[in-house]
Amino acid sequence: MFTNLIQLFKDAQQAAQTAYDAVLSAEIEAFVDRRVEYTAMNTRSKYAAERELQEFCSRLVGRLVMEASRKFAPGAGRLEIDKDEELRRFGLRVNDVLEAGRLPDLDGFWQHLEKTFGGDAGREVAFTQAAKAIINGFWLKPDSEIKRTSSAVVLEKRVSSEIPFHTSGKRRIHYGSTQGVALTLDGLATFASKHQFGALGQQLRHCNVSNLEFDTREKMSFSGLDVVMFNDKWQFKFSHQVGDALSLFISEYGAEHLASRDRY
Repeated sequence: MFTNLIQLFKDAQQAAQTAYDAVLSAEIEAFVDRRVEYTAMNTRSKYAAERELQEFCSRLVGRLVMEASRKFAPGAGRLEIDKDEELRRFGLRVNDVLEAGRLPDLDGFWQHLEKTFGGDAGREVAFTQAAKAIINGFWLKPDSEIKRTSSAVVLEKRVSSEIPFHTSGKRRIHYGSTQGVALTLDGLATFASKHQFGALGQQLRHCNVSNLEFDTREKMSFSGLDVVMFNDKWQFKFSHQVGDALSLFISEYGAEHLASRDRY
């Protein structure tokens, strides 16, 4: 199915080349002197056609990986799949196969992705990735003390912000902190999907921090979570139910990574 797409692309290239050659022949015939030092019709070189095929295959592999990430991710959670690593594990070097005149086995590669990440396997990988993102995001260590109040479990994340020039005076996340915030929210969304906090997971997944504007001490409220935004940090105030479940999630899926941070 997927391998055949490559053959269809090659067939399209050949058909296009045949059509271009016909135009070139007609152009040459149209001029009485038949000189061919210069022609209006440019045909693609063999190298260009090969490069075009390689780029198509690379994009097609990328789309397979994206589809696997989407299909095998848990609910509102996120699953990251390293394309190069999975190609290596499967033993497929796409350009080498093309240079040998064969079609890369993308059907076999998809079956590898299904076997590696389908069902519980993908969910377990996603939960481990999420726990790591949460630990890194809140800079947790084995001896970290988590603040617990009468109404919330509180974690703090360092987030730099600024007031952009020529704005309304509201703050925005500094570009250096944007990715870190996004990864932390993604990790929390995946955790929420694991522990049946569906509304929280969806809300976090759709929270766009790249264009977020806020005032100091402004609060974002989610289901079971309030986030208070300061100039250089954000306070995440989880309800006891969500906070306790988060502690269990980190213990179950992030213990190894958490232990490794003891030397930081």
